[in-house]
Amino acid sequence: MNITSRQLKAFVLTARHQSFSRAAEQLFITQSGMSLLVRELETQLGFRLFERTTRKVALTELGARFLPVADRSLRELEAAAATLSRSAAPAHASLLLGGGPFCAAAILPRAISAYAQLDPRLHIDLIDAERAKLREQLQAGAIDAAVLTGLQDEAPGLRQRSLARFAMMLVSPAAGEPRLPAELRWPEVAALRLVGLPRATPIQQLVDEQLARAGRGAPAEVTCNFFETQIAMVEAGAGAAVMPAAASLACAKRNVTLHAIVEPVVWTDVCWVSSGARELPRAAAQFCEFLSEYLAHIAERAPRAAAEIA
Repeated sequence: MNITSRQLKAFVLTARHQSFSRAAEQLFITQSGMSLLVRELETQLGFRLFERTTRKVALTELGARFLPVADRSLRELEAAAATLSRSAAPAHASLLLGGGPFCAAAILPRAISAYAQLDPRLHIDLIDAERAKLREQLQAGAIDAAVLTGLQDEAPGLRQRSLARFAMMLVSPAAGEPRLPAELRWPEVAALRLVGLPRATPIQQLVDEQLARAGRGAPAEVTCNFFETQIAMVEAGAGAAVMPAAASLACAKRNVTLHAIVEPVVWTDVCWVSSGARELPRAAAQFCEFLSEYLAHIAERAPRAAAEIA
């Protein structure tokens, strides 16, 4: 028998929430991935753990008997691992983390809070600033790393890695006409009244490249500096906006509709940028890996969210 701690975690969380989808959110994986882990565990054990219906997930009799065993084993394993990890690592570590306006407002606060529950030894200070200012701070050593949307131009002394990739989507007003379909092609997007970013920004350059291929050379009718302002202007009826699906987090607070853009699907990255002249503490590198998984979970959910909301 080769039972993994991840399988046990999936079982315990599903039993606790009585829902594969809610349990999957805790592990930052898809619902299908969570179901697969539970099925693998059931195969190892030789009996069913849950009775599944369209309305709920309920423990079987054997599942209820196995739950306290799994829960106790998991807690003992995690406690032992945490104790050994603390003894092997410095008592405290710190990270000065920069974020562009959107990342600092919509992504990083929740990610930092979630990570603090896993490793409270890492203290993260979040500095929000515009892209150019963050790059200057990185080069000067004033911050340790920054999280920015879009691949960055090569800059002396800086290195970058992609944390996650997001498809570009269209955001339109939920109220008023015309009602747009769930999927649009770039020529259809090019015909709309648009709310864009300044043309020098990497995201807008990516959008303008696709619009030019679709026959549109004119700039957006309305220009804003930040994603949140774009979304607010769309909600107010100023036009539609093209932006990464990561912005669906901010769109959830607004009365807007999300649409996939296809043929082609265009991708952009959320990147971790750091100084090439210094090595970050191990705890900071571990947060970077966590953030990559956290964003991948959002990226997996974003296309489905767009299809459901549109």
